[in-house]
Amino acid sequence: MSERRYLIDLARCTGCQACSIACKDRAGLPDDLDWLRVEAHEGGSYPTPTLYYRVVHCFHCAEPPCVEVCPTAAIARKEDDWVQIDSGLCNACGACIDACPFSAIATGPEGIVSKCDGCADEVNRGWEATCVRACPMRALDYGAQAGALLGVRIGDREFEDHGIGPAVLYVRRSGGQS
Repeated sequence: MSERRYLIDLARCTGCQACSIACKDRAGLPDDLDWLRVEAHEGGSYPTPTLYYRVVHCFHCAEPPCVEVCPTAAIARKEDDWVQIDSGLCNACGACIDACPFSAIATGPEGIVSKCDGCADEVNRGWEATCVRACPMRALDYGAQAGALLGVRIGDREFEDHGIGPAVLYVRRSGGQS
């Protein structure tokens, strides 16, 4: 697996949804289908409550459980590290939806599964992913530099619990814990 990773800085994300809207627009998704969602997480207690936003999309896992359960090999991890769906092979069984621990796969038009494609066509040409370009707070990043920020990672327990390997790193660059 390459050292390219998505980096999501929880301290910078304001929950504005610009990334989600840009993703939906780029992919031409219908209103009821999202490849990227922004979740609000509340914590703490009075007098110091906390609120942070978490961007969730396909994690393009090192060992993707969706690939393992697909009976038609419609989902595959490609040589460029992207987990992609071949809609021509999908039989709409939904096994991948159930297998994804992050709820990042959904049923798209005509019952075929659909998910974040990582903007692979753009990133492989050296451009930033659409969600990264759209973020006004620069809370999202992608590339080799994201893999180098090992000292600031948080939230790795989710990956360890599932044994699938981190391809998305959540960080809080300005301190604090999630």
